[in-house]
Amino acid sequence: MTPPKRLHLHLMKRPKLEDAQGSESLPVEAQHTKPVRSRARKGGLSLLPTISLDVLFEIFGFLKPLDLLSLARTSKAFRNLLMRKSNAFIWRASRSLIPNLPECPADLSEPQYACLAFDPHCHNCCGVGFNIIWQFRVKYCGPCLRIHTNMEPAYSKPVITRLCPNLTELLPTYIFRDLRLRFTEMIQTSQYEALSLRLNGLDCAEQTLVIEETKKAVRAIREHADACKAWLSGVNRARSDELHQIREGRKRVIKEWLETEGWKPEIDYHTWWKISKHRAIKDSRPLTARIWSRVRPILTEYMSEMRTIRMEETLYNSRRRVLLQAWVDFLGEPASFPNTDVDVLPHVADVARFKPFDDIIRSPPHVVVERDTFLPAFVALPNLVRNWRRQVDQQLAAIITNGYPKEYAPAGDIRQLATSVFVCNTCEQLFFWIDAVAHNCSLDFPRGSSKERNDSFKEQVARIAYYSLGSSPWSPKFRSSTVLAIHVIRSCCQDPRIATLTHMDNTSTPFYCFACHPDGKTVMHWRKGLEHNHFHNSQDQVSDSSKSRLQSQLLSGRPPRTYRCLLCRRSVGAGRLMRSMTCHIEEQHGIGILSVQEGVHYVKEIDSIPDPITLSWDNGPIVGTWSEQNPYL
Repeated sequence: MTPPKRLHLHLMKRPKLEDAQGSESLPVEAQHTKPVRSRARKGGLSLLPTISLDVLFEIFGFLKPLDLLSLARTSKAFRNLLMRKSNAFIWRASRSLIPNLPECPADLSEPQYACLAFDPHCHNCCGVGFNIIWQFRVKYCGPCLRIHTNMEPAYSKPVITRLCPNLTELLPTYIFRDLRLRFTEMIQTSQYEALSLRLNGLDCAEQTLVIEETKKAVRAIREHADACKAWLSGVNRARSDELHQIREGRKRVIKEWLETEGWKPEIDYHTWWKISKHRAIKDSRPLTARIWSRVRPILTEYMSEMRTIRMEETLYNSRRRVLLQAWVDFLGEPASFPNTDVDVLPHVADVARFKPFDDIIRSPPHVVVERDTFLPAFVALPNLVRNWRRQVDQQLAAIITNGYPKEYAPAGDIRQLATSVFVCNTCEQLFFWIDAVAHNCSLDFPRGSSKERNDSFKEQVARIAYYSLGSSPWSPKFRSSTVLAIHVIRSCCQDPRIATLTHMDNTSTPFYCFACHPDGKTVMHWRKGLEHNHFHNSQDQVSDSSKSRLQSQLLSGRPPRTYRCLLCRRSVGAGRLMRSMTCHIEEQHGIGILSVQEGVHYVKEIDSIPDPITLSWDNGPIVGTWSEQNPYL
């Protein structure tokens, strides 16, 4: 069989372009053909092993051990060349470039020693590992080290020979520290098994000779491991000092630039220690011209945020406190401010966000803001409060609408319907419309440090304002309880689509609970019956630890008991405990504690749900019929 003919490929010569007279005879394709650039040949470095060895050895003398390892893994030719035992002088010359590196131990070859000291990969999983155990000649990553790869505690292994019962004298050991800071002396399982096989079947004299040789080898390994640890510690310390100098030089240059750009007030207020924590400032790379062009806009934006925070904390917060005092006066002295026709006024955190008030708060620093400065903004307050209440009603209406059953169409004003019932997601209390607007849990704001929450810049600025005013703006944290209200209203023989709160209060019959008051002497208003059944449903769904708290709520009123002042306008979050309420009335309205009366000066904050009443006669009360879905009442 004849071998196939070898094909020779030749490039076609491009036709020469003639002058203007002869160019008309050329084809169109030839006139517009672009010159073809020949592609470079790939694999040109594959011929490098074929050059003179003297030249190669001269090149290898400038490479470090990790470079030689990488080169040996590129091709078989380089591997065969560098892994020959006769070429160990290449590795020794490369190792001499590393200052203070201990000599190669007798139990390792030069490539093995270079791989142990410089290769960043784990010997077990080939992941990135930096935990070198010099005694065992291995390198592990964190997970492989924690699972004790090929390692066992020395105390867990039986004694190999009675001539030397202490295993730590015959085998190299590694002190392992777990997460509980407990120290355990570990040995390598393969070394233990190899030594056991070696001593098995030997007489006492031979075992004694082997033991002495093993002890000598172990001492040499430990001495070399200590030298390697000292060398690695010195390398890490030198690298740490080098990076520290680079960071300090970078910080110094950036600080001088920031001060020249006019950011010194921010540096003095926030301290340079805090500002230098930014990733663009504490970076360990040298500040070159290319890096500086990329870092400058980032630093400008960062310092602008620091300036905003400084203004919020030093200037705007003091003005918000002035507004807070003016708002307290507005609530406590209705005759001295314009009147509003809204039943529940917003919290001061919402008022501070209204544009007329916010413009005064954020006026230039040279403007002196006092209590009377906000009077023009209070003139526009009625319209602002109406718009705020309209938005609040829309959010509450959306919650109620989403809780309606399918094909359910209520009639009339949704705010007046008896089915408009809310349940707070925080305290699990039941509320009607106006009580939901004034509820305190809607003013909650996140606690903890910004580092734990990973807040954005806008959230940090907003949190500064909220802390100065004692609350965040109003936000609905409710869910609908319309389905339960529909069952209660139907049990009263009323149509839930059109039944209003006033109609239910005038026509509904009292209830009593068979589970909590089987004697039938404790009767409840229909609103209390609705809340009572809600607590029963919640008790069936919560854990045992919360059932005792719900049981106390079933048998008593609405804990915790808070009150609101009748001498002040009603606002969101105005509920106080009794002790705080009496102090408020004394300080704000000048009425002594002994003269304060319930119903005259204060009432319960949530007064739309009456407490149950215990009857004194023996006959059972008139009881409303309850549906099968809710058998408690």
